[in-house]
Amino acid sequence: MKKVLVKCENLFYEVSEKNFLKEEKKTILQNVSFEIFDNEIFSIAGESGSGKTTLAKVLAGIIRPTKGEIRYFSDNNIHSHKISPVQILFQNNGELINPYRTVESLLTEVLEKAGSNSLFKSANQLLDIFSLDYSIKNQKGFSLSGGQQQRVALARILAINPQIIILDEPFSAQDKASVENLIGLVKDINKNFGKTIVCISHDLKTIKNISDRIMIMKNGSVIETGDVKEIFTDPKNDYTKFLIKASELELSAEEVKKFLKEYEQNQRNQNS
Repeated sequence: MKKVLVKCENLFYEVSEKNFLKEEKKTILQNVSFEIFDNEIFSIAGESGSGKTTLAKVLAGIIRPTKGEIRYFSDNNIHSHKISPVQILFQNNGELINPYRTVESLLTEVLEKAGSNSLFKSANQLLDIFSLDYSIKNQKGFSLSGGQQQRVALARILAINPQIIILDEPFSAQDKASVENLIGLVKDINKNFGKTIVCISHDLKTIKNISDRIMIMKNGSVIETGDVKEIFTDPKNDYTKFLIKASELELSAEEVKKFLKEYEQNQRNQNS
């Protein structure tokens, strides 16, 4: 039986929005329930605005759900109270890399913070894992390419030795070769270091090649969850079928607009 690391039950997240007349509540997440298993790559997919990144922030403890419960089944002896067992790499890697500090100082800082909890003893070990040349140690953050920034940021996270690593749109704005390299790297981190990976993405075609399980979201709700093979060969929900066809470029722009319009109308009819 698979070991459950995280169990989310009936999560809601609401924010207040003010206009000229009154304050209204907007629901970002509604009734979201799922589990994350030990040492799996679990992907959360959906279009922009579906609630993926908000859910990632809830999982990482950056924001708290308005309602619902999250239970973490982790080894509390692994980490001090100062280091969370759930770490997140946001889409904008530049915000995680101080532009005026050297790569060596950035990596050494987290190694010292993690202390005996870290699996690594030196910056060189981390550079080896992420296929970065030692010469990069003396470079400052602003001089790194986007791909290098992403790898250094991910190296910092791995140095802390979290149980769960959340990747928010890690494949966005990358060429095919960079995407393939990153897929291989994420698989290695999962396999060689036993890390559970949560991948947030709108790119179904890419996460098909990396995931053990996939959860589809729309408008803050869970549409469908299943093993990657099950999702792609026998999707149960019409929206999942639509996303798969769209990702494989089997739909024209007009077909996309028509489906979304009909789908939204059907949802309104069901809820009325």
